Amino acid sequence: MGDFNVTVVDYEAKHLTGIKVRTSMSKAQQDCPAIWGKLCPKIAGIEATPGYGVAIMLNEVDFDYWAAVEAPEGQLSADMEHVDIPAGKYAVCSVPNLASLGEAYTFIFEKWLGSQQTYAYNAQAPCFELYPAHWNPEAAFSIYVAVKG
Repeated sequence: MGDFNVTVVDYEAKHLTGIKVRTSMSKAQQDCPAIWGKLCPKIAGIEATPGYGVAIMLNEVDFDYWAAVEAPEGQLSADMEHVDIPAGKYAVCSVPNLASLGEAYTFIFEKWLGSQQTYAYNAQAPCFELYPAHWNPEAAFSIYVAVKG
């Protein structure tokens, strides 16, 4: 497993809108990309805005995952939901491309957090992926994991 660059930042609260799927660690690779395909046609100009992949753990293996954006209220369809990211400290892991996503999550949770004496995982807040505007699967993005310490 490679090493990833991790920094800790203070992140401001975000109120996002998107589509949610309930999935598990074993089904996430199929379920999560599929809802991005459902979200994109619903919001005009979505490619020009950052995208958030927000995960809220329900137990050890199951979680709710949102494909979400900061979207004006007038652009929303009835099947969209809101999800909030609370302000706080987040460990930010730079990910070089989508193919490295699983390896990056393993690194931050098992290696980086496991070696920490300053920070601990904050399970009360969601984790999220932040995809820049005009992102593509070969481009870099970041994972944000809530921490306390």
